[in-house]
Formats: sequence, C-alpha cells, structure tokens
Amino acid sequence: MNKNKKKIEEILRVNHAGEYGAQIIYNSQIRFSKNNLLKKELKRISSEEKVHLEYFEQQILLSRTRPTIMQPLWKVGGTALGFVSSVLGEKYVHACTEAIESTIVDHYQEQVEYLKKKNVRSDLRKNIIKFCNEENQHKLRSRKKNDNQKGTFFFKLITKNITKLAIKISKKL
Repeated sequence: MNKNKKKIEEILRVNHAGEYGAQIIYNSQIRFSKNNLLKKELKRISSEEKVHLEYFEQQILLSRTRPTIMQPLWKVGGTALGFVSSVLGEKYVHACTEAIESTIVDHYQEQVEYLKKKNVRSDLRKNIIKFCNEENQHKLRSRKKNDNQKGTFFFKLITKNITKLAIKISKKL
C-alpha cells in the first residue's frame, strides 16, 4: 500500500471516530442538561456535527477503510464526558466544547497541510477546511460564553489531553 493511501485511510478513520465521538458527547450533554437554552444550542451544534459524521461515514465506505475498533470505548467515554460536563453545569459544557474543538481545529489544520503538500484528495481537503471552520466557530462561541474561565482550567486541560490521546489511538486502531 502506498504511503499516501495509508495516510488517507488514517485521516478518514480518525475523522470518522472524532465526529462519531462528537455526536455521543453532544447527545449526552443534551440528554443530561437541565438548561433548555443550552440544549437548543447543543442541538444546533450536534446537527452540524452530524453532517461531518455522515460525510466521513460515506468516505470510509467508498474507500473501504475500516473504522476504528475503539468505537465501543469512545461511546462509553463520550457519554461519560457529556454526563459529567452537564452535571457540573453550563460553564463546563462550554469548557468541554472549547477544549475538544480547539484540539480538533489543530488536528484538521495538520491534515489540510498534508493534503495540500502532497497535492492529493482536494475534495477531502475542501471538506476538512469547511468542517474545521465550523469546529472553530463552535470553539469561539463556547469560549465567548465561558469568558469567566474560573474553575475550568484543569477540566479543559484533562479534556484536551484525552482528546489528543483518542486521536492518536483512532489513527491506528
């Protein structure tokens, strides 16, 4: 298998896993949040993320790329993260979104650079750029809504590192 094909499969697998995880986290937050205004916002974000998931589902099928074997664990972890952030309150829901989306924006930007440098899959690059911009908007809105960061620093740090670890694992497994 050539190096570009292997890297494209890795990109599709990890992005599919990430968008799957996003659905699990947002749906868990929606389920456990008591704040109806927050639920409405989370439903809007989740619907945007669902478009991303559907795109990567289609791409892994078309390219015959196997999805991550970690999905059952990501489902449990995503549900727990959604539950915990919801129980802790709105500022933790926003902190969760900011931490995850910040990590995803960096991750997507690395992929865009790779695809551009190798001059492969301009269709994939175009969609990742679009999705990256949407993820960045989620991050910025959450940061703005949570401008009083008091008490969320360590939660965001932990969430960011868990996200980075999930990315690293999902690329390979």
